[in-house]
Amino acid sequence: MKIRTQAADFRVEEINSIPIGRDGNYGVYEMRKTGWNTLDALKSIAIQWKRSPKELAHAGLKDRHAITSQVITIFDGPSRNFEDHQVALEYLGQSTRATVATDIVANRFSLVLRSLSSDEVNSAKKALPQIAATGLANYFDDQRFGSWIPGHPFIAEHWIRADYEEALRLSFAEPHPMDDGDEREQKDILRKHWGDWKLCKQKLSRSHRRSIITFLDDRKDDFKGAWACVNAEMRGLYLTAFQSDLWNHILNNFFQETFTDDQLIRFRMKTGELCLPTTMTAEQKQRLHSAEIPLPSARIKNLDESLRPLVEKSLAEKGWKLEELKVRHPRDRFFPKASRAAMIPVADLESEFGEDELSPGLAKLNVQFTLPRGCYATMLVKRLMIAESQTQN
Repeated sequence: MKIRTQAADFRVEEINSIPIGRDGNYGVYEMRKTGWNTLDALKSIAIQWKRSPKELAHAGLKDRHAITSQVITIFDGPSRNFEDHQVALEYLGQSTRATVATDIVANRFSLVLRSLSSDEVNSAKKALPQIAATGLANYFDDQRFGSWIPGHPFIAEHWIRADYEEALRLSFAEPHPMDDGDEREQKDILRKHWGDWKLCKQKLSRSHRRSIITFLDDRKDDFKGAWACVNAEMRGLYLTAFQSDLWNHILNNFFQETFTDDQLIRFRMKTGELCLPTTMTAEQKQRLHSAEIPLPSARIKNLDESLRPLVEKSLAEKGWKLEELKVRHPRDRFFPKASRAAMIPVADLESEFGEDELSPGLAKLNVQFTLPRGCYATMLVKRLMIAESQTQN
């Protein structure tokens, strides 16, 4: 199976509830883009319209390798349209505030899955009615774990345990499968000469990495201070990646406690094997669709006692206790505090199989559906491609 063969194969339309009218200091726009991530598109608009980036706001990040539409706001923005280099704005009106994440009601997806074999077609045909009947397991998908390096703990694990040197080494010196040639070369310099900061400075290109090494050279191996100098947004991503993996593990255990083995199928994620239900009784469905699991952190107050054993057992299997999941230094980033539905409904699910015009002899699947905010369309793709005969116990 191939996904994103071309940009038009992956379309996302944000459904945003921000109030729009004639009054207010914020211009509201629909931003349509192709080949840009959301932040780069906003930077381009800010430059073209000579605005401060802080005056532009978005409710969610949309994929670069897709055709996407989403709402943005601009403080005191002009009441006109904009178009430049595959980024376009349509002026919608005014609002009294900037758009925020909670304005997103849902996202509507339109995907084309290509180069499907006959086995993949059969798997998808079996999965589609199951998805419509049971919903979709609300796991965080692989793109959430882009900072994780196979064979190592999450970078945030070293941070929380105050092993700042190892957190720095993983961030700036350890090879990652997605590194390009220049990145591999820079990391290789640090691995070979770790600790000889003067030599590293001489060999490294000017970058954020080199700034951190300069700090270590000036402050005589002050790894704690150097960690505080690492880009705060980058450190925030490390926290959410680790927390999301823990949450996925809790959900996996929740499914195993709720369902029998013959109701579950297993599949591989980047960070390990997980399971999800394919069938459920009315009682199980009621429990599942009302279940919300908090994102694990020491910031949780009044954890539901019915969930406590599950959460504590799941964290222990990963070597953690709930009270240990907190940031002590620097305190400019925290574990997000929220709950997440265990299972989500898939609304307006439509599908059509046909011959793939780009791969003669193979099939394609056009599928459209709507998911609540924060849910991953790629999890539905994974679900379609799981062959039950290969994963069932």
